[in-house]
Amino acid sequence: MVGTSEGSDGRPGALRAVAILPARIASTRLPRKMLLAETGLPLFVHSARNAERCPALAAVVVACDDDEVERTGREHGLTMVRTRPEHASGTDRVLEAFEGLAGHWDVVLNVQADEPELDPEDLEVLVEAFRDDAVETATLAAPLEDPELLVTPSVVKVVTDARGDALYFSRSPLPSSSHARPGAAAPETLARRHLGVYGFRPDALRAFCALGEGALERSESLEQLRWLEAGHRMRVRPARRAASGIDTRNDYEAFVARQQARAAASTQDR
Repeated sequence: MVGTSEGSDGRPGALRAVAILPARIASTRLPRKMLLAETGLPLFVHSARNAERCPALAAVVVACDDDEVERTGREHGLTMVRTRPEHASGTDRVLEAFEGLAGHWDVVLNVQADEPELDPEDLEVLVEAFRDDAVETATLAAPLEDPELLVTPSVVKVVTDARGDALYFSRSPLPSSSHARPGAAAPETLARRHLGVYGFRPDALRAFCALGEGALERSESLEQLRWLEAGHRMRVRPARRAASGIDTRNDYEAFVARQQARAAASTQDR
């Protein structure tokens, strides 16, 4: 069993939460991106240290499938868990890592290891969603600030019911305005931009991974749809901003430039 730090933020009634970052070495669009280190730190280390800034988390764990990633993480003081390479999804990898953790946990976050700029305060919002006993799973969404994002397939949209639970996720414009009635709200005000970070109660994480791939999931290539298609609810909490994930070389170079700008600003402030 893997040990973790005690407690979370020490507040009365605080939920005991762990973030697990699945860090798969294989990547088609950006080979071995987890180990890219042009900022001075490997990409997945940036993501883990960023998650560690969230006071609602009692532990941050990296679930990897590669010797070099595991060794690099340990050299940087991270808690590393080795997982099987053949997992179909990051959520399956998160479950394997979670089952090896010691202690009691109320919430498990699946935080992508290629998203180093998630707002730690948004992660706290996600953990706090589980104060509602009705919530089994939860995720985050930010405003669609540009109408062009509605038609961008790489930007996943979500619409919710009045309670804040997801009705549907899609890569297509959501909702459609082709038959909108006079006075209808603009679609970008009704949908939000989904952020690919999830929270689960432990039993819900196990149930999610036990579900077979759904027809909607296959159609949209969005694994969260299996949960909705099976009749479950997913709470959607508001994020302050949408972070930029690292999928391509251009994404990574833009991240490096932002890191360099932040480092230069920090030096000037001293």
